[in-house]
Amino acid sequence: MSINGFGNKMVEKLREILGSLYIIEYKEVVKNNGKVYHAILVKKESEKIAPTIYIDDDYKAFTEGVDIDTLVYRFVKIYKENAVNGDFDISSFTDFSKACKQFTFKVVGYDKNRQQLRDIPYKKIHDLALVPVCMIKSDSLGEGSITIKNDHMKYWEVSFDELWENVYEYAEENSPVSIESILHTLGHMVPGNMCDSFLKDMLVISNESKLKGASAIFYPGVMERIADRFGGDFVIIPSSIHEVIALCLPTGVDISGLVSMVREVNSTVVSDEEVLSDSVYLYDHKAKELKIYSE
Repeated sequence: MSINGFGNKMVEKLREILGSLYIIEYKEVVKNNGKVYHAILVKKESEKIAPTIYIDDDYKAFTEGVDIDTLVYRFVKIYKENAVNGDFDISSFTDFSKACKQFTFKVVGYDKNRQQLRDIPYKKIHDLALVPVCMIKSDSLGEGSITIKNDHMKYWEVSFDELWENVYEYAEENSPVSIESILHTLGHMVPGNMCDSFLKDMLVISNESKLKGASAIFYPGVMERIADRFGGDFVIIPSSIHEVIALCLPTGVDISGLVSMVREVNSTVVSDEEVLSDSVYLYDHKAKELKIYSE
């Protein structure tokens, strides 16, 4: 049985257990860089939001011999533990004056996400795309985010510029920037003889949660703050969608080796879904301009 057949069979059995008062739907969910996951959404007809429960691990268990009924009852248990309990104020998203105070953004590679970006009011910067999101938080749902779509912008009756004015205003408040020396990040893993010349001039930029935090480098004023710290121009290495590395290099130094290093790390170390870019970027502190390095 394919995973699509498995998902539809799960839906059929869930409808038998939960009854007609529930809307149950199987769907494919396309994540960053085109990575596809499989999920089932369950909600009561009166509810406006539904938890997304992924079934890829269930399908793997099924192919290894676990009975589908066992997986269905486990799914029901997970759903009931994560179902909305009424404490989430839906107006915090539908009312723009409330929603805008929860805005921030993430950054993804443009080319690998071109299809998904068609429905999103993104900002393109070289080979990257800034994607606006709205943070959500409740006792029953926990913390999460909703990717803002073009349809949301139409519903709110706001322009692209008005949307992004608010995204930039609240981004760092909702997902604070973290700027740390790479020595602090690596800690005891760094041999003593490497702690002086090269690594001390490297900074790791992310958000405080360290999740999808590479976008923090694009917060208003962050590049200027790093340039002031370095005392001039610097290089940005896209470590992953979670963080970037800023590196101060002396004038005239050839950085072509960094490009090869980034490509090698992306192809061998970073998971496909977490790859941000194969490029290396240069920040010109006098022009206050980000450039992409061309070999």
